[in-house]
Formats: sequence, C-alpha cells, structure tokens
Amino acid sequence: MVEERTPAVVLRARAYGESDKIVTLLTRDWGKVTGIAKGAKRSQRRFVNVLDSFTHVQLYFRPGRGNDLAFIFRCDLIRNFRAPSLDLERYAFASYVTELIDVMIVDREAGAEAYTLLLAGLTALEEEQVLSTLFLPAFTLLLLSCTGYEPNVTECQHCGVSIGEHAGPSVFSPSRGGLLCPRCHDHGGMTIHLSDDTINVLATAKTTPPEDFLRITTSPRTTRETRAVVTSLLSRNLTRPLKSQAFLEQMGALHDSHVDGPQGE
Repeated sequence: MVEERTPAVVLRARAYGESDKIVTLLTRDWGKVTGIAKGAKRSQRRFVNVLDSFTHVQLYFRPGRGNDLAFIFRCDLIRNFRAPSLDLERYAFASYVTELIDVMIVDREAGAEAYTLLLAGLTALEEEQVLSTLFLPAFTLLLLSCTGYEPNVTECQHCGVSIGEHAGPSVFSPSRGGLLCPRCHDHGGMTIHLSDDTINVLATAKTTPPEDFLRITTSPRTTRETRAVVTSLLSRNLTRPLKSQAFLEQMGALHDSHVDGPQGE
C-alpha cells in the first residue's frame, strides 16, 4: 500500500460498525479527505485521542479511488485544541467554523489556504482571551474568499466602472456579489448600504494574514454591515443549512461575537 502523509484537522468522525470510524479531515496537501479508520474504537495506539473534532494531527493514509473512502493507517497528535471543551460559546464557534469548512469545501478542491484559515480560527479560539466581535463574520468572509465567493468591492457590478471614480455612497448587491456605483443602485435587486469603513474591511480581507484579520476590531456599524454582507453571500452559496448556526442563533452568539476566554482548567 502506498502511504501518504499530511498535517490535517479533524472535522468530524462517526462510528462505523463495531470497531471502525469514518473520519473527515481538512488536510494541508490533499484538500478534504474522508476515510475509514479500521479498529479506531478499540485502538490503544494508532488512534487514541486523535480522532475528536478540532484535533490537529499528522495523517497517514492511502487515498481512495474516485469516491471511495481513503484508508487511514494512523494519526499522530500535533495539537489538541482544548478551549472548546471548556467553554460552551467557544465550542459553538469551533463547531461552526469546522462545519462551514466541511460544507463549503468539496473533497480535494481546497488548497492550503483553507487549511491555514481553519488553524488560525481554532488557534484564536484557543489562545485569545477576548475574541473580536467580528470573529465569525471575518472567518466566513475569509472562507468565501478561499472558495471563490468573495465580494467584489473594486468595481461596479453593473457598469464595470471603478468604484473610486464616482462620488457618493456605494451599495452592496448580494445577487450580483459586489458593489454598485451610485448611478447603478437600481440594478441590483435588494441592496445593503455600506460605510467606507466596511468597504475597507471587505477590501483588506484577502491581503491580510488570517490570524491578523480574525483579530480585527471595528465599530458596531461596520460589524453589523459586514455581518449582513457575509450572511447574504453565504445564504446564496450554502448547499444545506448549518446545524451549528441554529445553535449559535439560540445562544444569540451570531449577533454578539464578543466572547471572553475560558475560565480555569
């Protein structure tokens, strides 16, 4: 058997039969991989404490052919992100970012950019004492960028003119995926009015390292507007509802992502 290896983050795992597990991971080098870990439920060596969600591992596997499951030989622990197990809101946030990655990434389409983003998100949840109020919208915006759905904020999506060439406020059109200049406001269906600060946040997402962008601080208005843009884009591109989103809405966390760090050990 040809054995490949790559660092990876466990997205989800489920029992299969009496002793096996089906595991889905986001890898650095192979995109999203779903494989079978034989004997994982009974393993005392190859899989002990390494197949839980949010776990960073070195994955050893044989890729499957076509839609076949990969064969997972073993996983070595790199880092176990513990904060989500100590704090309910951080658990909800971690569940959201991993489920969002799982839904938005199709098999091996992802590159290292999405893997780096996921690690940055989990690291922030682990290490930041206070999360940015923009944490969830910022993560989602970066993932939209990774998957080719980032908002276009440089030119009008109707006439093509550079946004900076026209005086007056621009608006965002979810149906067109970007800004409309003042003279084209009526050509985008439902629109969202954005401040210059919000447009700047959207413009800098792709050029800012994810670990820095996830810590960005903004005014309440910019946070609201950015969240509205991200929500509108996500609703048009998700293939199914997110279970973790419903949980976050119940907690009110989608409307106030300001979360203190976990207390105690």
